[in-house]
Amino acid sequence: MKYLSLIFILILLSGCSSRSLSEQIAERALEHATGTDISYNGASCPNIKRNCSGGNYEEWYQKDGKLACACNN
Repeated sequence: MKYLSLIFILILLSGCSSRSLSEQIAERALEHATGTDISYNGASCPNIKRNCSGGNYEEWYQKDGKLACACNN
């Protein structure tokens, strides 16, 4: 039931995103499987960096030139 509600929320939010629903679902699955916080939206990176205590914070530029980041715990 928890996963069903998560998928429902992702579908609702996908209308406001520039990425496809399958990309969003793959990102969330990867985050949960690896314990990693990932953002492909540069505006979220300061928040991820601030919350990345004891982890390895990384930033990179995507193919489209936009900033992305991750906190690998």
